[in-house]
Amino acid sequence: MKTIFYTLITLCIATASFVHAKDIPPIEHFSKHQQFHDIVLSPNGKHIAAVITNDSGKRAVVIMDRSNNETKSTLSWTGNEMPLDVTWLNNERVGVKVGIKKGALDRPFGTGEVVAMNIDGSKKEIIFGYRKKLGRSERSTRAQMYITDIRHDDPKHITILTVPASGKGHARLQRLNIYNGKLKKIAKSPTKGGSLLADHNGQARFATGSTSEDGVNLSHLYYRKDTDSDWFKLETYDPDDGSMRPLAFTKDNKSVYVLSDVDTETKGVYLLNLATQKRTPVVTHDLVDVEDLDFGTKRNLYAAHFEPDYSRVKVLDDTHPIGRWYPAFIKSFSGSKVRITSSTLDMNEITIKVTSDKDPGTFYLFNTVNQKLEVLMQAKPWLEKEMLASTEAFKFKSRDGKEIWGYLTLPKNKEANLPMIVLPHGGPHGPRDYWTYDDDAQFLATRGYAVLKVNFRGSGGYGREFQRSGYRQWGGDIMNDITDATHWAIGQGIADKERICIYGASFGGYASLMSVIKEPDLYKCALGYVGVYDMDVLHNTGDVSQRESGRNYLDRVIGHDSAELEAYSPARHVKKIKADLFIVHGEKDIRAHYDHALLLKDKLDEANIPYQWMTKPKEAHGFYNEKNRAELYEKMEKFFDKNIGH
Repeated sequence: MKTIFYTLITLCIATASFVHAKDIPPIEHFSKHQQFHDIVLSPNGKHIAAVITNDSGKRAVVIMDRSNNETKSTLSWTGNEMPLDVTWLNNERVGVKVGIKKGALDRPFGTGEVVAMNIDGSKKEIIFGYRKKLGRSERSTRAQMYITDIRHDDPKHITILTVPASGKGHARLQRLNIYNGKLKKIAKSPTKGGSLLADHNGQARFATGSTSEDGVNLSHLYYRKDTDSDWFKLETYDPDDGSMRPLAFTKDNKSVYVLSDVDTETKGVYLLNLATQKRTPVVTHDLVDVEDLDFGTKRNLYAAHFEPDYSRVKVLDDTHPIGRWYPAFIKSFSGSKVRITSSTLDMNEITIKVTSDKDPGTFYLFNTVNQKLEVLMQAKPWLEKEMLASTEAFKFKSRDGKEIWGYLTLPKNKEANLPMIVLPHGGPHGPRDYWTYDDDAQFLATRGYAVLKVNFRGSGGYGREFQRSGYRQWGGDIMNDITDATHWAIGQGIADKERICIYGASFGGYASLMSVIKEPDLYKCALGYVGVYDMDVLHNTGDVSQRESGRNYLDRVIGHDSAELEAYSPARHVKKIKADLFIVHGEKDIRAHYDHALLLKDKLDEANIPYQWMTKPKEAHGFYNEKNRAELYEKMEKFFDKNIGH
């Protein structure tokens, strides 16, 4: 049977034919999906579960025998379904959470279903979810499921947390039989929505919930001393004004780690003493939030990640076997991001994922006994790092004095007077740009363009005040930050002021069109990809406006002031555009609904403004099909070359 390792070798060989005579990576290097997404060791270390991209361009799970590197079984899906993550439930059985991803730019969302199967592919069953085979006393369940405890002394059962998908039911801790899917309730949340957190004795002692009241999304925090005590409400928060989320109990169950920004603008990890209610800071940063956390198999927290400029890791528990090794991993891979992805039960073997600006992911296996490190897999083995561009962090002050951070990717051996593409991110509230590998940035940089990314106000990760400062400023201060970043690059001698274009997706598509409207003489061209172009359309179409929480969010971030909505809608101001335009959209997009592109098209036609148009009938929020992605990159290259190329 063909092995994954053999496939990896053949991929490396095959892609050698892609290389251009000019040593410029071909389009296929950037349009192809990465081949490997995740790997997980079995508890005894005898097998590996890997999430891969199969020959059909879909994600699948393969189980490999490490003794002979042979693929034992494969689990795949059709349509938009895909594996979200893989967990070894015991030494012979894996559980896979099922998700749906409709567009390349969409975050996949879970269906709530979990499929389990043995190593050889036998006994494949939906053990949780609405399509699970039901007994007489059971009813269909639409809920998200999270594994909270795997007890290897009871290989048939795990502890799970279930949260109703509607947000209107109660979260539950339950024991789940991993072979037949039978459930036994352990605890029920006192409030609807939210979650539960159990201590190391398995007792549920914290609960969170959420409600929408008077157009505001509120979060609630409950606590009880033990299972014999009543729940009582500790706090109610407007998340925009700070909140506190329990993460994990300490080993003695006397304190709990919490993620909080109640008393500060940024989210940090604190230790909450349950007897005194005193919070002690553990990991905090004045500029950015703590965003990623590392947990052990017993829900013990041992590391926290944050990124003011480049990746930082703080080890919280250096007594944990992995925590002890983390500093050595960080030192060994200096200049890269390091994450632990799995380990054997005895901690003798650990898998590590290393990423950087030139590497979308290399997976390593580390043996803690003999301290041997070896490469297992690469996300995109065809990439040649020496052909790629470096990305550096920068900061500047906007016109009103606010400090703004961003990332600059420059072509190899070129630093000054460059044609530049401004690349605003999506969101805009919540997402941010990071120091990481980016297909778009690398594709453009290898074609000779400087690429400027800016974390304008409203971006997530920089604290509550910074995010709030972008509310109802989509066409105002946010655009000013993008403009000021562009002028900063010109002032630094990096960008040629006569050769600048702007390109973005989702909100980035909005920013591209709005920027050439507000600054018609600054940009020579704009590419809007699956963009938002009208505030009324945003309020009335698409999946965000279909949910009460989504409508509350839109009310807060863009408002209902008719003059403001008119002023901040690019489709309503196309007569101001001087730049060359390229509009790209998926006809099945429901995030930035296809109606945005159609309205913009109508307005451009009415104003007799020329533009290039590209749509795909089967694509949604971002092109997923590799052929469509390659076509977009090809047309993008020609578009930018015509306007600002050599």
